[in-house]
Amino acid sequence: MTRVDFMRHGETGAGDALLGRTDPALSAAGREIVLRQFSGRRWPVIVASPLQRARETAELAARASGASIEIDPAWREIDFGEWDGLSRRDLAADARLAAFYADAEANPPPNGETMEQVRTRIAHALERLAMHTVDPVLVVAHGGSLRVALAVLLGLPLDRLWAIRIDYATRIGVEMGSDPEHGLWGEIIEIAQPGGGEGS
Repeated sequence: MTRVDFMRHGETGAGDALLGRTDPALSAAGREIVLRQFSGRRWPVIVASPLQRARETAELAARASGASIEIDPAWREIDFGEWDGLSRRDLAADARLAAFYADAEANPPPNGETMEQVRTRIAHALERLAMHTVDPVLVVAHGGSLRVALAVLLGLPLDRLWAIRIDYATRIGVEMGSDPEHGLWGEIIEIAQPGGGEGS
């Protein structure tokens, strides 16, 4: 069993844009909120998405913990294809976006990743986490990739996880493991919401 703290990166100032490959830096307000979330906490192992906004968030934790950062490309955000970088307001008239939120597995972003592709890479990343012998582990990633991780660990359909608010710098503590017979499993033990905005 491994204790993992999943954390969404800090605010970027990109508003409600769908940020997949689009990769702005953290805003000053985003860094401040992240630092408050890290106050008094230390992690011997930190894993991060390669995207700048996640790396910057992980670097703030690494300074406090004295830990090095493992970059794992599997934790990158969903590739939103033609929607990448556009705001939800810009896409309000696109019925495909509503269909995506209603059933992401049946309605992937146009020319983006399918949820099966995302689920496969996240499941591999979770298997690697389950092999860690030191915990807690901090994983800094994105709203989409973290929801998929929770779907895999909890055995829930992805569309039900849009009901969980994962604002910027939200930290979700889980205990997880991998059973040879039953596969990956997890239990949420803590959710720390700092407040924040929308986005990915």
